[in-house]
Amino acid sequence: MNTHIIHNFIYGGYVRKSSESEDRQVQSIERQKDDLLSVIEKEGLILHDSIFEETKSAFSIGRQEFNQLIKQTEKGAVNAWLCWHPNRLSRNPMDAGMIIYLLDIGKLHHIKTPSRVYYNTPTDKMMLQFEFMMSKKDSDDKSSFVKSGLNKRYQKGFPCGKAPIGYLNNKSEERGNRGWLVDKQRFEKLHLLFNRFLEGNDSLSSITEYARNTLKLTTPLSKRQGGKFLGQSMIEHVLKNPIYAGFFYSKNEKDNGTTLRILHKDVPRIIKEEDHSKIRVILGKRNHPNVQKHFTPYTGHIIGEDGNTIGADVKFQLICDCNKKFAYRAKETCPECGIAISKMKHPKYLSYTYYFNIKRRKTKGYSAKGIEEKKIDAFLIDFYDTDLKMSPEEFAWTKKHLKELRDRELETDKRLLKIHQKGIASLETKREKLRRLFVEGMISMDEFKKDIATLEEELNLKQKGKKYAEDWYNEMDGLLDNLQSLGQIIKKADYNSKKELLKSLGSNLVWNEEKLFIIKPDWLEHFIKGRKMLHKKYKSFEPKNNVINKGLNSVLDVRCPTVLCWLGKIRTYYYK
Repeated sequence: MNTHIIHNFIYGGYVRKSSESEDRQVQSIERQKDDLLSVIEKEGLILHDSIFEETKSAFSIGRQEFNQLIKQTEKGAVNAWLCWHPNRLSRNPMDAGMIIYLLDIGKLHHIKTPSRVYYNTPTDKMMLQFEFMMSKKDSDDKSSFVKSGLNKRYQKGFPCGKAPIGYLNNKSEERGNRGWLVDKQRFEKLHLLFNRFLEGNDSLSSITEYARNTLKLTTPLSKRQGGKFLGQSMIEHVLKNPIYAGFFYSKNEKDNGTTLRILHKDVPRIIKEEDHSKIRVILGKRNHPNVQKHFTPYTGHIIGEDGNTIGADVKFQLICDCNKKFAYRAKETCPECGIAISKMKHPKYLSYTYYFNIKRRKTKGYSAKGIEEKKIDAFLIDFYDTDLKMSPEEFAWTKKHLKELRDRELETDKRLLKIHQKGIASLETKREKLRRLFVEGMISMDEFKKDIATLEEELNLKQKGKKYAEDWYNEMDGLLDNLQSLGQIIKKADYNSKKELLKSLGSNLVWNEEKLFIIKPDWLEHFIKGRKMLHKKYKSFEPKNNVINKGLNSVLDVRCPTVLCWLGKIRTYYYK
């Protein structure tokens, strides 16, 4: 009589599809289940309980349903697995190793898919490991691709995901590379919302009521949701979001930190960076530790008369409903009436920034008088109006002469280039002759090294001597633009623009405890002198005369050697 050994396999069914990029091309969980149920019915398989359904990525360990399948297998309640494809089981080496181990110790007899069976044999385990390895590589490739795409997007100045309220994703562009458009229906409402909150008279609850009842601010409509009024938590999120001030944070690839990113320059801002800082303080939060604690643009650009460092002191105060004024950052209640700040009906938030001599403040017997940031702004605007400002016609005329200076030097550069090329070619020929002499034994090693070193030095000097007009023109052109827009930048621009402007000017502000003045570099001195000379020679450029515009057109057609000389001096001293 023939005896047949019959194995009774209890199958653990497992299906998985995550919402992440790794599974975009994989069938849905329902389709996977249908395929497995078809196999069960066709072959009469015994299923343990119900099929385990997973919606998490297999890229990292810790999947709940997969862990349950492992436990049931270790207990002996399951001794075979049924899945749609091996890559549903694992995309990381830890889980892959556990599966092979269960096969090795006999707890798992085989793994069945609709297309084949993997038994506990060397060949099948090798094929199974190959499938796991390929799924791991596929996940790594896609992860690398996604990270690269995100990094490129960050570099362009856009965070990933859906545009925040006030902006819209530009759906006319390719998916994953979409810029932002202004949501005209909500952008101006957000302007009003921020401006009102920055006045410092609202609590979070009152500003939410303003958004809902007065502005009628709602979420954008989409296929499934939208069109609802913003709640208090959403209003708080909007107010705290740095994107409206023109920057955002992204996660670092190598550690758990974050990187500050600047929003694309073409996307309009709603508030300034210092306004964002003020809002964060009002709402009881601090800025990110990797960023300046406070946005103080003149730090590093102002010194004491004695050369000592000037620091910044940012004060945040609040006026309670009872009219008590106090510093509120370390307090939760009014020190006068005891009411909680969060329950005040009309709190008024104030902020001031003062700059002071740090050493004087710390030295006994000395006092350090501060100067408010608004007074520094006013000083620079007055400096601009008095010494730098040019009429639009004068500015255009000056830039026209800058191009003339560039064009002249480009012609000179072409001639110099030919001379440089001949000189370099001659030196190259000499170097080749030296090599031949050395190879033929006509000169010693020491002589060869000494002569080659001399030639290399001459070649380096020749290369450094090449200077083209385009190199300085773009920078000088931008410098003139900065000078012309200084007033507007000081009045309206954000922290970064002020910092960049002061850096380009290369000037130091000096505070002597009584008066503020500016130490001007040589190039700026020449700019101011040349501007005054220009106004003296061409009266029509004077602001008071320019309105009449008498005879200006004839002046604009003049190619003035004096202006070319003036711009040449500015360039010379600027590059020194």
